Amino acid sequence: MARRLPVYLLLDCSESMIGGPLESVEAGVHSMLSALKRDPHSMETVFVSIITFDTKARVVTPLTEVYAVRPPQLSAHPGTAMGAALTLLQDSIKKEVKQTTASQKGDYKPLIFIMTDGVPTDEWRGPAKSLQNVQPKIANIYAIGCGDEVDFTALREITDNCIYLKGLTPANLKDLFVWLSASVQTQSVSVNPDQLVSLEKLPLKTGMELISPDNIPKLSEKPRLFFHILCSREHNHFLARYTYSPEKDCYLSEEPLPLQEDFFSEGTAKGAPIDTSTLYSPPTCPFCGAETFGGCPKCGAVFCLHSGDTEVDCPSCDAHIRFSKDGTGSPLIIDGSKG
Repeated sequence: MARRLPVYLLLDCSESMIGGPLESVEAGVHSMLSALKRDPHSMETVFVSIITFDTKARVVTPLTEVYAVRPPQLSAHPGTAMGAALTLLQDSIKKEVKQTTASQKGDYKPLIFIMTDGVPTDEWRGPAKSLQNVQPKIANIYAIGCGDEVDFTALREITDNCIYLKGLTPANLKDLFVWLSASVQTQSVSVNPDQLVSLEKLPLKTGMELISPDNIPKLSEKPRLFFHILCSREHNHFLARYTYSPEKDCYLSEEPLPLQEDFFSEGTAKGAPIDTSTLYSPPTCPFCGAETFGGCPKCGAVFCLHSGDTEVDCPSCDAHIRFSKDGTGSPLIIDGSKG
């Protein structure tokens, strides 16, 4: 049996990817698979697995002949469980990749692409160290950080081959997956597919930069903020997003995005406390049009309020809540009890 080139894609599907970025990644995976299926040598040697990570990591596509891989439909959830993804990757390699023995040649060293736009939310150092300490090295690894909210110091503990993608624009993501396709094809026809092909033979696209120890991008001190808000009328959730404005020295809201029904199906990931005094211009509820929001002191839910709502029952846990106004007109919880 011919030796195989296993290719593992580890894709960040956290809430910051919702909307255009996740759609572009889906399209990119589709175009990458299509390109590999048109390449005769890749069709003979390349096997692909897709692992996603958010609240937890999951195998979307086990290691499969490239011609039989169907582009997955990706969905986002809270969290960036990179540690879980690295653990699942190592488990998958042990189970799926054929090792060389005295009687037969095993598969080529797997080619790994890890793509993320944020900071790990679980314990990742143990799995990263475990992956690095395996001798001989079990895989050739690229880590691709997208945007200015990526912890490249963490990525460099996973691999020295770190690439900075400057922004999650559709054009950048399209070019990234063109480069990924070319990388796999070049690796598959290499004289020694176990040896990672030099980036001199794989020139990076515009908007991509190789990260060295001397030019690690600084982690943003004012990362985007996310709220999961419940519509009090329709009982659907949407994602409120805020981006920091240096000019105004506050966070400005972006367009809110409705959340799919299974968004919380894998659990929730809690972030650090947020100073709401730095938030400006609340988003409009995409379901009922409300422009004011309150929070439940009992269950922690954030939900939309309508003009004149001073006493409401929490749409999440039914606690009775009374509100007052501060000097800016923002609602403040002054009492929460079971009505």
